[in-house]
Amino acid sequence: MKLTCSGSRRTEVASIELDRVSFQYRGARGEAIQNLSLQVEDKGTHALLGASGAGKTTVLNLLSGLLQPSSGSILFGGRDVAGVPSGERQVAQVFQFPVLYPRMTVQENLMFPLGNAGWKKADAAARAFEIARELGIENTLSSGVGALTVFERQLVAIGRALVRPDVALVLLDEPLTAVQPELKWRLRRVLHKVQSDLGVTMIYVTHDQTEALTFARAVSVMQGGRILQTGSPRDVYDLPDHQYVGFFIGSPGMNFLDAEVRHGRVRIDGIDVATTTATDGLCVVGFRADWATLGADGLPVQVLGFRPDAVQNDLPVGVVVLERDQRKVHVRAQGRVEPGSAWLRLERHLLFREGCRVA
Repeated sequence: MKLTCSGSRRTEVASIELDRVSFQYRGARGEAIQNLSLQVEDKGTHALLGASGAGKTTVLNLLSGLLQPSSGSILFGGRDVAGVPSGERQVAQVFQFPVLYPRMTVQENLMFPLGNAGWKKADAAARAFEIARELGIENTLSSGVGALTVFERQLVAIGRALVRPDVALVLLDEPLTAVQPELKWRLRRVLHKVQSDLGVTMIYVTHDQTEALTFARAVSVMQGGRILQTGSPRDVYDLPDHQYVGFFIGSPGMNFLDAEVRHGRVRIDGIDVATTTATDGLCVVGFRADWATLGADGLPVQVLGFRPDAVQNDLPVGVVVLERDQRKVHVRAQGRVEPGSAWLRLERHLLFREGCRVA
């Protein structure tokens, strides 16, 4: 169902682009955002993923107009929005913790942005009901927000962001942080539905890879104020451009072992483990836990333990924890593996030099 409202229309911002944007907080020694470029497609879902301090929230505040870049351009549909006030950007923001008026009912909270925009009360009430129904909270309209669960309050906060029909970009800053773990999947599903129904662009900030990879069609992995890689969830998992991306994404993260390329062969301590087209020289070989197996030959390792996480065909399935040169290695396996000596065989691998993927 597409939501509509008589006499109003949703503003088209086409694509969003940050072009070589830098930003430095007053008094800070370094830049919080460094020469960052990013493109977000219209009506798309895009996640900014990274650890605390990566610069994710700063990017949102630059997009919303709460901050102005030190250099570079921010373009909405090809139009530079430098100097455009926050209230004129057709942007709404949802924060980690619901920001609501505690003395108002759910309906009054939803109607408030429309009242500020000059809507008639009857039209605002009708629009508030449409949004509440889309979010599945229409039965709470007469309730005070203090009587709601955290999950319901966050839905109301999302409703406030979506209620103005001119809003074309919604910025979500860790919106699942305060929600009970068992309800997070429900909130992600609701966000997917309203994003599709309303045709808005959503940019989602999170440190949680599961949230990013299951919500967004495109993911940008950030570290130290820079974007290391942007791609589909599958791309950033299967083909990380940087070792950091490989380590940060995945549970467990990608394994890394020091190696050397000689005449088309990848060698670890003189043992051939794979072939490659990379040039000769030192490198780091990276592989996911499900890209390697234990067998009768290969790279000698020590089995430290087994962490089962499922049962398949009456056998435990999980992660085997190995050690190689005092470095932990994780491999997925079916059937319990006892501690002791073993041999590791690589079925698939990537090669990195100076932190960047080369093969």
